[in-house]
Amino acid sequence: MKIKKFIAFVMLIVGLSSTSLFSQTIGEPTGNAFLDYMHGRSLFGINFGPTLYAGLFDIGIGLAEPTIQNIIDNMTQGMANDYIDTKLKHYAFGLGFSYDFAPLDFMTVGLDIGFSVGQLKIDRYDISFSTVPWSLNVKFFFGKNAPYGFFLSPRIGGTAVSMSGSALREAGIADIYSQGGFYLSLELGWRIQLFPKTGANWPVQIGIDISLFDIGYYVVPWTTPISAVEQFAQLKQFEVYANIRGLLLPRLGITLRF
Repeated sequence: MKIKKFIAFVMLIVGLSSTSLFSQTIGEPTGNAFLDYMHGRSLFGINFGPTLYAGLFDIGIGLAEPTIQNIIDNMTQGMANDYIDTKLKHYAFGLGFSYDFAPLDFMTVGLDIGFSVGQLKIDRYDISFSTVPWSLNVKFFFGKNAPYGFFLSPRIGGTAVSMSGSALREAGIADIYSQGGFYLSLELGWRIQLFPKTGANWPVQIGIDISLFDIGYYVVPWTTPISAVEQFAQLKQFEVYANIRGLLLPRLGITLRF
């Protein structure tokens, strides 16, 4: 009985504390100097940019499927369908997350991390891939409504990549894993506040993030280039471009500020 009363007491305290914390609006003082400073400086985001890129990859493979099957038919003189299933199966998906902290009204520092996965399969042959992009960044806002409005974001990051599957092993290629080195880049975009008037003092504000591009250069590409693999030696002529990083619409997402 005492245990039940104690649990009820603890739940009451937690409930009252939570109500006190989250009932405060963005601009309303709490009476606590630390909470007053922290309120409105944390921003959590979900980025659908990787979802877009994964979807475009999946659509591109789907559009190329008739050409791939024609190549197989020409190479096997139309006999491939008698022995293997030439139907190309494929999927890809990606998503990104971010956390930003605003030590100053016009500046945030943060971490972006995401993932993408996918697979291509014909009959018993398959190739699976996964990526984990990440970056540490600073966003500088140039409008009076910061941390909303136009921003420039210098960043340092990298992308871990892995590839595996029976198709690689059949070609004599071991599973591939690469960190790819570090890059320096600049992202240009906007964070747009939803409901700027009615939601100005909400305890949690909602924004939409749109970035036009992220362009940079891999400054520490310590891994062996793919052209060093015998089967991909013909790519050596493009090595000069291998370290350039360029993404269009790298960020399409929502951000919660609290």
